[in-house]
Amino acid sequence: MSNLYLEKLVKNNSSLSISITKYDGSHPIQCYESTLCELDETHKVCFLDSCWNISYMFTEVSNNKEAIDGEITFKLIKGHLEQSNMSVNIAVDNWSKENYVLIPAAVYNGNRFKSVEQAYPPMLTKEEDIGVNIPITITDVPRLNIGSGMSRIDLRAGDMATPAIGFHAASMKRGFFLLSNQETFLGDSGISIEENEDRTKAVISLSAPAVRKDYKYGMCTTKKISDDRGYDFHENDEITLRFRLYFFDCADILELFKYFINIRKDLTGKVSLHNEIPFSSAWDIQHRKYNKDNWQKEFEFYRVSTADCIFGQWQTGWVGGGMNSFPLLFEGNELSTERSIKNLDFAFRKAQAPSGLFYGIVYEGKPYGDGFNNQENQSTVLFRKNADVVYFITKQLMLMDRKGFESRISDSWKDGLKKACDAFVRLWNNYGQFGQFVDIEKEEIVIGGTASAGIAPAALALAGQYLKNDIYLKAAKESAQYFYDNFTKIGITNGAPGEICQCPDSEAAFALLESYIVLYETTGEKKWISMAEAAANQCATWCMSYDYRFPEGSPFGKLERHSAGAVWANVQNKHAAPGICTLSGDSLFKLFRATGNYLYLELLQEIAHNISQHLSREDKPLRISWYFDNDEYNGDASGNGKYIPSGWMNERVNTSDWEGKGNIGAIPGGSCWCEVSNMLTYVEVPGVYIQKDTGFVCVIDHIEAKVVENSEQRLVVELKNPTKFSAEVKVLVENTWDMEKVLGQNAMINCQRIILKPYSSGTLVF
Repeated sequence: MSNLYLEKLVKNNSSLSISITKYDGSHPIQCYESTLCELDETHKVCFLDSCWNISYMFTEVSNNKEAIDGEITFKLIKGHLEQSNMSVNIAVDNWSKENYVLIPAAVYNGNRFKSVEQAYPPMLTKEEDIGVNIPITITDVPRLNIGSGMSRIDLRAGDMATPAIGFHAASMKRGFFLLSNQETFLGDSGISIEENEDRTKAVISLSAPAVRKDYKYGMCTTKKISDDRGYDFHENDEITLRFRLYFFDCADILELFKYFINIRKDLTGKVSLHNEIPFSSAWDIQHRKYNKDNWQKEFEFYRVSTADCIFGQWQTGWVGGGMNSFPLLFEGNELSTERSIKNLDFAFRKAQAPSGLFYGIVYEGKPYGDGFNNQENQSTVLFRKNADVVYFITKQLMLMDRKGFESRISDSWKDGLKKACDAFVRLWNNYGQFGQFVDIEKEEIVIGGTASAGIAPAALALAGQYLKNDIYLKAAKESAQYFYDNFTKIGITNGAPGEICQCPDSEAAFALLESYIVLYETTGEKKWISMAEAAANQCATWCMSYDYRFPEGSPFGKLERHSAGAVWANVQNKHAAPGICTLSGDSLFKLFRATGNYLYLELLQEIAHNISQHLSREDKPLRISWYFDNDEYNGDASGNGKYIPSGWMNERVNTSDWEGKGNIGAIPGGSCWCEVSNMLTYVEVPGVYIQKDTGFVCVIDHIEAKVVENSEQRLVVELKNPTKFSAEVKVLVENTWDMEKVLGQNAMINCQRIILKPYSSGTLVF
């Protein structure tokens, strides 16, 4: 028995056991369990008609004294055992219901919130469920029980951004993580946590293969019958569970996230980036597509998708309405410029209500609301949409100034922007929050208590700068502090998408990061940087930290798609997506410059680099595996031989089986918001970043770069385009002392560019 192992567990009120479980379908019927204290380092165990040698080993982690590596091997030496799995279990005594439980992209604070059972798309409507100061209310997702009764979460490794589970114990100021790999040869491993009846003890388990007991998660329900199955073990079969345990001092929840961003790749290592299509060539395809498929000729605006439905024409903010014209205005041709200006005009002319706030949807020229139960009620709007569009309208007006188009900015637009910001300030002053859903005619919060409008401080701060209005900046600073104190600080960012009730989500986390960065850039106050770091650490938990191994026969498996850098949507819609909804992530780059922390640059690199691989192209189209039927999720992985057109992107990076095991690594039809994130990436994120004084080079675009000379006299960097596409690469070059200067908006407009033909090289000399 390892003394190191014993000391770690005893010190942290924990013990470790192994178990072998036999199932009938997904229902456990018999189980053998033993603590490792009862076993020698190699031990023979007999269970039913099987005899096993169980051996284990624990070793120190050379660069982290708070961690220990574990390896437990089960070898069947005699007999057989059908429909079974193996588990290692960490029992935590002195447990508390107050412990903050984290499973990246799946569980935040145990998802221990009030829950309602509703079909998709859910909407809180009952009088007892709505109001300004309601408790966080989520849909029926995997969660620990807020009340009495069974309290258990069962997940597959593919249900999370990193195969890990951790918690913060406030009473002891301690933290814990278990980190593992995606799979064994039996497929995805399972991670679970179960609390006892009085919540004084919890058991965290790692198992192979994953068998979610009795039930699994499907859209908005935890009551789908589990189709997981155990493995039929025969003589000489052997399975090894490998994991790393971390026990560490942890003052608060923010420290838990800070610890995680430093360890998330400990077992998988640095991500390998695969060059496929440079940003500029992906932009060219997307640019053509938007002018061909997304221009609404009759009303003169850019549609958010190609779907001919109420959600496919104008949606303010969120999925791209009023945001999609920004990259087209920044980088597009003359036609795109003209249309982007008309898009701005439409926003103020048709989408803005008399109060100054914006309608959620405009379809066939008529405004609609965001209440799924009653969209004819045009006044009920997801306020996050208003925050998004005010932010991006201001960015576009600033861009027009920068490009010399001041004379084309209508006074009515400035008046409209001022009206919107005035309404923001009135709402803030009246409620001390922006809520989630707002009646834009009465200027009343219908449903409050979320971080949904987390980008509102950024919108107000930027508009305050543009309109030279200190009142807007004051409200921006006050509201940003509110969001930090009530959401970022406690590790819950929630309710940004309009169809998840108030579930934890990534969009609110990234919106808050954007707000803190904008406030730093507009005020110069350093306190916003520490808040931005806290937000970015939480954002990292939503991002795939490794390349998931997709089934070989799946569309993603056949195309060798890479999941690292994909951003999970929320804990309800259990898929990752290409990019951030709907941002470029340049706030991570700005945070790197402000802190010198390369983890933020690396995170941006992975998010930005891997977006364009999900772009359907003529030379590499993406197959449609299934369609949605009347908003029901009916998985059909057989495929129908059809492909989504060139320039289209779908939001699914499915590593979870929430839409059926056959749809892991598969996509439905459709064109959506991630196309905007793809375009934003090209206009706001440098393809190559170079520090002249240190010789540091970071490549984000789909090219290669290496330093071929670094002396006191000069720095020479060779760039190579290994793809079959042309590349116009944006290069940001600076010295380390330049990092103290803020970049502000539209920073990449005059950056250095280098053109590389397919398979060619070029040299930069400084």
